[in-house]
Amino acid sequence: MKSDLRSPARPFLANRRIIPPRIPLDVVGRPRLNRIAGLLTRYRLTLVHAPAGSGKTTLLSQWYSALKNEGTTTAWYSVSDDERDPLGLADYLTLVMSGAAKGQSARGLPMNRDEAVARLLSLVEEATAQGPVVLFIDDYHLADENDASTTIIALLDAEFPQFGIVLASRTRPSLALGRYRAHGEMIEISVDQLQFSADETVDFFRAARGVELSPDESRIMRQHTEGWAAGLRLASLVLGRDGDRNMMASAPPGSHRAFADYFLEEVLSGLPEHIIDFLVETCILETLSGELCDMLTGRTDSAGILEHLEEAQLFIVALPGQQRWYRYHHLFQEFLYTRLLAKGDARIDELHRKAAHWFIGSGSPVEAVRHAFLAHQSKWAAELIERYCVYDYLSHGRFELYFRWMQQLPREAREARPLLMFLLVWRHINGRRFPQAEQTLATIEISAANPDGECAAILRETGLDLSGRLHLMRALIGAYGGDLAACRSHIDAIGERELDHLAFGQVDLDSIHSYLAFHEGALEAAERLTWKASSVYDDIACHWGGIHSRCIAAMAYMARGLPGEAESVLVDALANGESFFSEQSYMVALPSALLGMIAYEKGDFERAEKLWMRAMPPEKTVDVFGLCERVLIATIGLSRLYDATGRVEAADALFVRASRRAYEAEDFRLEFQLALERADRAFRQGRSADGIREMERFGTQLDEARARFPASIWQIWESHLIVEARALAARGQTAEAGARLAEGSAQARAQNRHACAILIELLQVKFQEQSGISPAEDHRAALAAQARRAGLQQSLADLVYWQPAVSDCAGQKGTASAAARAERQQSEPLLLTPREHDVLELMRQGLSNREIGTRLDINLNTVKSHAKNIFEKLQVKNRTQAVLKILA
Repeated sequence: MKSDLRSPARPFLANRRIIPPRIPLDVVGRPRLNRIAGLLTRYRLTLVHAPAGSGKTTLLSQWYSALKNEGTTTAWYSVSDDERDPLGLADYLTLVMSGAAKGQSARGLPMNRDEAVARLLSLVEEATAQGPVVLFIDDYHLADENDASTTIIALLDAEFPQFGIVLASRTRPSLALGRYRAHGEMIEISVDQLQFSADETVDFFRAARGVELSPDESRIMRQHTEGWAAGLRLASLVLGRDGDRNMMASAPPGSHRAFADYFLEEVLSGLPEHIIDFLVETCILETLSGELCDMLTGRTDSAGILEHLEEAQLFIVALPGQQRWYRYHHLFQEFLYTRLLAKGDARIDELHRKAAHWFIGSGSPVEAVRHAFLAHQSKWAAELIERYCVYDYLSHGRFELYFRWMQQLPREAREARPLLMFLLVWRHINGRRFPQAEQTLATIEISAANPDGECAAILRETGLDLSGRLHLMRALIGAYGGDLAACRSHIDAIGERELDHLAFGQVDLDSIHSYLAFHEGALEAAERLTWKASSVYDDIACHWGGIHSRCIAAMAYMARGLPGEAESVLVDALANGESFFSEQSYMVALPSALLGMIAYEKGDFERAEKLWMRAMPPEKTVDVFGLCERVLIATIGLSRLYDATGRVEAADALFVRASRRAYEAEDFRLEFQLALERADRAFRQGRSADGIREMERFGTQLDEARARFPASIWQIWESHLIVEARALAARGQTAEAGARLAEGSAQARAQNRHACAILIELLQVKFQEQSGISPAEDHRAALAAQARRAGLQQSLADLVYWQPAVSDCAGQKGTASAAARAERQQSEPLLLTPREHDVLELMRQGLSNREIGTRLDINLNTVKSHAKNIFEKLQVKNRTQAVLKILA
């Protein structure tokens, strides 16, 4: 059975939960409570806690309406029972705040709770910068306690100005209420304050039923109901129907529940039998519509019944929106459900099955899966997830939702469906949990080995390529786990055959194959495969796949020396990432890291730093999703930028943190490449002894590196070659260093990696100058021109103006001839970066550093860093000399 590629007709977060219920026409205004609306932005937390039926939702709706009418930004979310399963509270509040805040566009759901909370905090910060914001959360007691507490505490601890949270709950939440109370940061409304006074009771019956209660009747009514809003409503329904003023005499004293049950029985006793049946059989629904209720009850007049019930104010609330949706009051729904239990579990399961079928037909697969679980149909739930939800939600990178579903499924239902199991493997790989991934693959193999088992039957039915998928998953483990030799081995095992075209099969193979081809230097194959994959991902609206494919294409373009093409592709990828994923997502981080490289080469250090900082995972993040390029590119880029702007200590600290993260995460590839960069950096800075020591350290890892990275993996071994060449040059063996570099340059040219070849050849020229040989000026100029065309302005500047210290290995100096130095000085103004040219031109116009920063929209320290680089490159001491030299 093939997966359905359709997208849901309705959004995952139903609009009926993000707008408060309509305020009943007969609602009684209670000034003592209504006036609190004006205080909500002055307190960090407002807590309304009371039992069901106390009027919490009505009060919050009145506050919401009052603030909205005053122009305050308001956001509403009603928690539902199913929040315990698919998503956390932060996920929903992220979407709610995106819709409520002015100028905010809703992005896709974050990939895990840490990302969701961070994204939510960012949205609230942006919203509060524009004015007061109040976030209303109704039925908070239904949210998962640990998850919800984490979210609310994060919002409260952020201490946003003009921001208030209003919680309505049946119970006291597990928050540090005493602290907020002691600091005067909290308003608390309890059941006692929600109780109707004697005067309010009179007002209520007058508004609800046009009945004037005498003082004695009001006192008796309040004595029996204890001012409980639901009790008053129930009593008014019976009083309005029977007109019996003495009915309270037979009402039971004691708990609200006993009182409610008594009057609800009284209310139902006055209804036709078919209406009672309708109410009981539809009480399983979170929200109701005419069509949905027709499906459950077999009727054709459900829409009319719902309208009648609303007009009769029978504990049913019309929800906002053009389509007619309703919900029962929770207390009424619970009462009805106790009646439904008498019909037996089989009937309840049947109703949930009908609801699931209706939601599938209406394009709401998440609700369908929920009802399938409630119908105790785990195998069917697994089938629905596989058929309808795989593309819709994994395509947006919302892996946490899928992962929670898999945890809900019984083991036998989960393991019977190999596609779902393979997607679980993919989840483990993306989260870098490789042992769990291998364990799950072993489980798949065991399940499939039984020819009479359900797994084998589903394999035959769906045509899933078991062998190919196993190799694909293990190729992915190799790529993500830094074992590219294993990745190549498993891709070769698949050979030229096409995998099945079920969810994320052949397209994922093409994607990871393109990634490996790039690292092997087969750029043409990498581009062909990644654009093929990108086309498929775009057709199925798989946003993370499209972004990843574009990033691989951009890396190939950059290696070929085509920065313009790379930048165009990356800008598109980042725009998609920002539209569909959270700020901290890997899908935002990877294109940001690559765009940072382009900004750095242009000399736009400020933008490069912002992009690379955006790509770095937060320091305390435990799970870092995706390939290591995200951290690797950002770390190396930031360290070089810090060095270029005189922040050497910041670069040192960055390497310490990144190397510790790589070691703790057992990320061998990241650890090894950072070691290569540390050695290279030491040689670039003239600290040859330190460079040699770094080489000795990573020398102990070379055997493992050779096992993991074949000789064709140019990003590893080209960096190693350059470090070895620098070590040879530091020892005075410049001829040998040049010969080694010539080998690397020839290979790079043969693979059309022109950007790499140019930098290697420029380093050869550098070593020639160090040994006292003056290279042909036309050759040097031609290389410099090629570097500029390849978008390597800053790398060229870093290389040409690097001044090695006296070698502490061989006691030799860099002894370029005086003639070569003089010729080089005349050409140096051409080697300023574009941003440095801008700064120098404004210096010529007489602007101060602060004025230059304002004109170019960069900070003062960045201006000073550019000025320092200009003075060093032009070999002058101040701005006057720099301007005179450029004019000359």
